[in-house]
Amino acid sequence: MPKHHKRKFCDPTITLEVPSEINCQGCITGKVTSDGVCPVEGAEVFFSSSLPNSVGFDPNPAITDNNGEYSSMVTVAPPLLGTVITIIASTEVDNIPISDTEFTTVSCELAAETVYVTNALSNNVTAIDGQNNTPITTLPVQTLPQRVIVTPDGEFAYVANAASASVSVIRVSDNTLVGNPITTGGGSVNLVATPDSRFVYVYNVEAKTVSVIAVSDSPSVIKNIDVGEGTGGPIPFKNIAITPDGQFVYVANTPDSTVSVIQTSNNVVINTIPVPNFPLSIASTPDSKFVYIVSSNGEITVIETSNQTIFDTIFNPAPNPQNLAITPNGEFLYVIGNSQFVEAFRISDNTRIASIEISRANFSLDIVISPSSDFVYVIANQNFVTFGSFNVIDVTTNTVMKQVQLGFAPRQMAINTDGSRVYVSNADPDNVEVIQTSNNELIANIPAGGNGAQGIAVTP
Repeated sequence: MPKHHKRKFCDPTITLEVPSEINCQGCITGKVTSDGVCPVEGAEVFFSSSLPNSVGFDPNPAITDNNGEYSSMVTVAPPLLGTVITIIASTEVDNIPISDTEFTTVSCELAAETVYVTNALSNNVTAIDGQNNTPITTLPVQTLPQRVIVTPDGEFAYVANAASASVSVIRVSDNTLVGNPITTGGGSVNLVATPDSRFVYVYNVEAKTVSVIAVSDSPSVIKNIDVGEGTGGPIPFKNIAITPDGQFVYVANTPDSTVSVIQTSNNVVINTIPVPNFPLSIASTPDSKFVYIVSSNGEITVIETSNQTIFDTIFNPAPNPQNLAITPNGEFLYVIGNSQFVEAFRISDNTRIASIEISRANFSLDIVISPSSDFVYVIANQNFVTFGSFNVIDVTTNTVMKQVQLGFAPRQMAINTDGSRVYVSNADPDNVEVIQTSNNELIANIPAGGNGAQGIAVTP
């Protein structure tokens, strides 16, 4: 509410200045006065538009300064091209409502994104144009490429070649291989990048090491760190994870029933934590304060990162859990595995809140969550009568709101930055299936360019 003033305002006014065109983002400004001249300080100015689902304001409301002036940033969600809208700024001065309306044209095209899919049986990687849903090129890598990641700055894709003890690097700008494959260690099955895109950590499950690669146009291993033995195979265990603040890397040493903690500032293992019953997958909370680890017997171990000790243990009743994900807002944990159930937990008190059954499924393979934290996406399959599916879970109700039939062998998923598309690698047939999340429809089947489609990643 506006500040109290000594005199009564008789004819308050508000002005609104809007650019004639706004491309993705733009600034709007204005002024609130008591009589067209004297400024009103501390007035709350609220914004709205004729396209509320696509146009946002920050801040909303804005507060006028001592000159009566305010400003707010307008953000346009893609895809939107040349649409005329109205923007309204409104406030009250001494209980007198006032507003101003302006027209503008807003646009924001979808950023061109590139999708990378590994073909484990033909030893290559295909780059796909995510805007047009067409293959760009297929690049030879080494034997049994399973996982691929894109550095957060979008400059490079790193491919873990499980049977060649190596990593191949692709330059995103021109989709060409960068130098020769980098020698790492036996069983290079998974990898993560630091948030600043300076380093990539590769888990070599057979060599019992983590290779640290310095990211550049001439990438190289700067250190091999001894850890425990891990588990490979086609199931996409998240057996290595990095905290969002980039301070720690956690490695699930499955046969050893331990988790190694690597401090990234000096690349030293600072703790090896016993985690019983074969830990498989790891996820960090967005604030980097806790790490959750799911073991094969259903136990979920919670590690507090400030002291690297076990903070809590949660029992998960679903059989054979194998993978997990935490909502971007940090409120909920979801666990999938070798059953038809998805288990939901509340992070604040580590309590199980729902068991969600997926129809026509015996096991789930991968899980991703929308950037808004509103939806959980799970790919699943069933035995005997093969049926691959993409399942959409509403976080508010913890129910499956839609199931989309996929090919026979969905493997992994990648969700783009704005959450508008989910890409699914499928080994039978060998393709990439594209889900448009606005209506959860399958909009494209793209040839994967090889055999045994497996790992998948999309540029930010």
